Amino acid sequence: MKRFFIGITFTLAMLFTANCKDKTVNTPAEETDADTIILDADQYVRFETTMGNFTLKLYREAPLHRHSMVRQARKGIYDGQLFFGVQKGYKIQCGDPFSRNAKPGEEVGVKDEPDTIKSEINPFVMYHKRGAVGQASLRQFDFSTSRQFYIVTGNKSNLSALQKQETVINKKYRQVVKDSLTQFRAEEIIRYRNQKNNQKISSINNALNRQTDAIMANRKEFKYSPEQIEVYTKIGGTPSLDGLYTVFGEVYEGLDVVETINSVHIDKNYRPQQDVRIIKAYVLDEAPATGTDN
Repeated sequence: MKRFFIGITFTLAMLFTANCKDKTVNTPAEETDADTIILDADQYVRFETTMGNFTLKLYREAPLHRHSMVRQARKGIYDGQLFFGVQKGYKIQCGDPFSRNAKPGEEVGVKDEPDTIKSEINPFVMYHKRGAVGQASLRQFDFSTSRQFYIVTGNKSNLSALQKQETVINKKYRQVVKDSLTQFRAEEIIRYRNQKNNQKISSINNALNRQTDAIMANRKEFKYSPEQIEVYTKIGGTPSLDGLYTVFGEVYEGLDVVETINSVHIDKNYRPQQDVRIIKAYVLDEAPATGTDN
């Protein structure tokens, strides 16, 4: 697993949200950075690769991540990049511009990125079903990487695994509530820590736990919906990533191509032994005339 799949702080906002010819958008390069974020529309990006083509539907519910991919596709950032982080029955990953000129066997996807995106985690609506598109996360912060994204392949889950993940998500939600309360007493905690006054620190911690429990009693706990359970148990996905990373789209058509990439032989760093490359990525004016029900 590459460094991008490290647990991140859970965002409070995660639980507060509940037949045309394809055309490219001809946006002048100098205007790309000035594009406004489209707030109420899905968008579609097609990826032409050396193993076939697939189209992603980017959700209106994740405007920051959707707009980031749209901008980068328009600017040609993805063109020529390699797929890496290929783990059979789990996911494929790409989005490292340094991979274009990577030598055979060189590990890619490990360099720092210049920008980040505020997480838009909402497992009530956007979850890691088979074909889901997510953004890799950055260290321990509540941000996604600016470029690297992954597509879930995943296997079928059982009810027990889903119940365990519900517990994981709710624990992280509780921790973020406690962390938000703790920051108001940070100076006090530091002062008592410097004084090695463990009794005072314990007293503060107990008070914070009581406050957190009181808040959580009025919050809606996360539970998978009947639809999500059916998808995970009958179609598949990777629920262990729910609540940790932003899902911002899904494969609209060409999931068979994604699965073909997912099945190639890889090296010790999960990079395909024979390079699989993005030829070109471009934005569609609107949804393709036909799509597959994933």
